[in-house]
Amino acid sequence: MTERARGTIEVTALRIEKTDVGAATAVIDAELLTLVVRPRGGQEERPLRLKLAAIESAHLSGDRLALALRNGTHVSIASPEAAALCDGIFARCRALPEMTRTLRAFGSRRGRSSVRETEAAEQRRFFSGLMDARRSVGAETLETVEASAMSAIAAFDAAALTRSLDETLHAFAVERHGDNGPARRALEAELIDLSEPLRAALQLLAEAAAEAESAPHDLRRWRAWALQLRTVFETADRAWFALDAALDASTSPR
Repeated sequence: MTERARGTIEVTALRIEKTDVGAATAVIDAELLTLVVRPRGGQEERPLRLKLAAIESAHLSGDRLALALRNGTHVSIASPEAAALCDGIFARCRALPEMTRTLRAFGSRRGRSSVRETEAAEQRRFFSGLMDARRSVGAETLETVEASAMSAIAAFDAAALTRSLDETLHAFAVERHGDNGPARRALEAELIDLSEPLRAALQLLAEAAAEAESAPHDLRRWRAWALQLRTVFETADRAWFALDAALDASTSPR
C-alpha cells in the first residue's frame, strides 16, 4: 500500500445509492473508512463512517471506486487517488490474522505429560508446513495488494500441506519401527486416522481458495478463506494432542 493511502485522500464526488453527496475527504484506519462530506451552504461537515468489515466487494475502474456493503448499500467514490484508496481498503481487509495465539498445543506442553525427549522436535515438524507458509507470507514483498493476496492463498496450498502431513506421519512411523513392516504400517495407519479431521479441514481450505481466487475483488470469499485457514490451524492443534498420545504409546524412536 502506498504511503499516501495512509493519509487524507481527496474525493471529488461521492455517491451513495442514487444520491450525489458531493466532494469529501477519505481516511482509512484499522477498522473504518471515514468519509467527511464537505459542507454545502454553510452546513457543518458530516462524517460517514463505514466499517471495513462491512465492505463485501470493491471494484476499481479508472478514478472511480465502487463499494458494495453488507447491508446492500452501494457507494461510489471518485478520486484521482482512487487506486491508493482501493489498495488501502484491500490491504486492511485482507491482512492475515494471527493464527497461533489461541492454540493450546503449539509451542506448549500444557496438559501433556509426554515421556518422549523428542516431543518438542516432533511437534515442530508436525506444524512446520503451516508455519513455513505463514512465515513466507510475512516475508514476501509484492508490488500490488492483489498479488499479495493471491500469494498468501498460494502459500497455504492445501495439496502441498497434505503431502507434508503424510510425509511427516510416515517419518514418525519409520523412526519408531524401521524395517518392522507390520508395526510401522499399523502405527502409520493409526496416525493417519487421528489426523483425518485435519485432512478434512485442508480439503475445505482448497475449496475456499478456489472460490477466493475466482473473484479477487470479492472480500466475502477472501474472509471465508481466511476463516477456514484459522480453522485449519485450530484443527491441527487439536490433532496434535491425539497424535502426541499415540506417539507416546508407540515404541520410542531408535
